[in-house]
Amino acid sequence: MADRLLDKLSKSEKKGTPKQLSRECAKAGIRLPAATIRTWIHQKRLTTDQHGHVTLSGIVPLLRRRAH
Repeated sequence: MADRLLDKLSKSEKKGTPKQLSRECAKAGIRLPAATIRTWIHQKRLTTDQHGHVTLSGIVPLLRRRAH
């Protein structure tokens, strides 16, 4: 079940702030606090665009790693 959700999210072109992406994940049934996304940005595990937005598909590999 979770893999199917992550596959769907990995194809998403949505971009947003950590808070917006946290909300998108919640809609998909995945609990991902905005603070975790911000931590990944500060650790250089995620890159932002010039507006500070991250792609939803960019967080999927990190979610997969966190789940294992």
